[in-house]
Amino acid sequence: MKKTALILLALIIIACDANAQSDDLRVLWVGNSYTYVNDLPTMTKALAASTGRTMVFDQVTSGGATFQNHCTNTGAVAKIAEGGWTHVILQGQSQEPSFPWSQFSNQTLPYALRLADTIYRYNPCATPLYYMTWGRKNGDASNAPYFDSLATYEGMDNLLAARYTYMAQQSEGTLSPVGRVWRHLRTEYPSYELYQSDESHPSLLGSYAAACTFFTILYGADPTAITDNQGIDSEIASNIRNTVKQVVFDSLSRYKRHLLSSSLSATPLADSLRWSFSCQSPLPIESYNWSFGDGNYSDEATPSHTYSTPGSYAVELILYRHCLYDTVSITVEAVGQAGDTASIGSTAQNSFRIFPNPASNSVTITTSYPVQVSVCDLQGRIAVRFFSNGGSTQFSTAELPNGIYILRADGHKPFRMVVEN
Repeated sequence: MKKTALILLALIIIACDANAQSDDLRVLWVGNSYTYVNDLPTMTKALAASTGRTMVFDQVTSGGATFQNHCTNTGAVAKIAEGGWTHVILQGQSQEPSFPWSQFSNQTLPYALRLADTIYRYNPCATPLYYMTWGRKNGDASNAPYFDSLATYEGMDNLLAARYTYMAQQSEGTLSPVGRVWRHLRTEYPSYELYQSDESHPSLLGSYAAACTFFTILYGADPTAITDNQGIDSEIASNIRNTVKQVVFDSLSRYKRHLLSSSLSATPLADSLRWSFSCQSPLPIESYNWSFGDGNYSDEATPSHTYSTPGSYAVELILYRHCLYDTVSITVEAVGQAGDTASIGSTAQNSFRIFPNPASNSVTITTSYPVQVSVCDLQGRIAVRFFSNGGSTQFSTAELPNGIYILRADGHKPFRMVVEN
């Protein structure tokens, strides 16, 4: 069979929503009564719809369920294993994360991390999203005699915030800081009743604050754009949205793991035609894809490059980390005498090559052994997947929108490709 025919047979076009921001999300809620009271998932979906965004969701919720209960709940595990989720929201029993460290580290943390592992196993590009709940209105009186930090709202709330943050950090997850929003509302608007009469479960206002927080985290969007008040007085609803903007939206990088907030630096060397480059990012990076603005590329972490002629060059870097991408750029002014072009790093010797790049209508991939290749956009969605027998394989880019793509092949670092049809 001809190689071109093999590629046509093997070509698979699939949708793969990643954890990058998108207007269309698939969300699984795994929680308990704090999730199903006032139907928080449906409320969040409605708030998103009021801004023109779509959220498809399912939920597995039962009263009082702990992280351990979620792990042993075959229904919850089966739902996670269905795959296709962009986010899986995890919420434990309202008190358990606030218990003493020895209890938390043995009875809560291991199961939270096990759930995150299950999410990644069946949804490689999904985000485990931890639902930071709130302290009870006047603390946890039933457990205060055994752990005095729970005697007050502030003490219990501080522990919940710290423990949910720790779980998110340990599993590289994202955090929905509902408890922090409640804390601010209790201080700024003490007349707003966030609790039901049991001083634990959320009132309609409390759930609305939670839904606005989830909207902001899920979409990375300003909650003041929400127009659905859910039957709440318009001024109160507006104050809640503004609070969420202040506490959450204005500090997204504290809670969303995929905001790499990277920056570049460039240093001229020798005759100023040769430059060295580096990147600063708050998270460890798995791969680097540099474009030096003159048609040359590198996949080194800190490459150097010599320009053949003086000029102004736009240098761009695409960072990759577990289905997450960040693109940053800088402009350098190369001056001095023209010299020989230097090596641009391991890409020049890489056994995985593409030509031409930028691609127009088609591209040829050269590999030293058989490999499966995925072509992803910068949101992590797979546009094309096919199998190459090794050697040179050509595939069409005519149906791909113009832009930057990442090629992933087994055994190789991700590679940057530009499409200019």
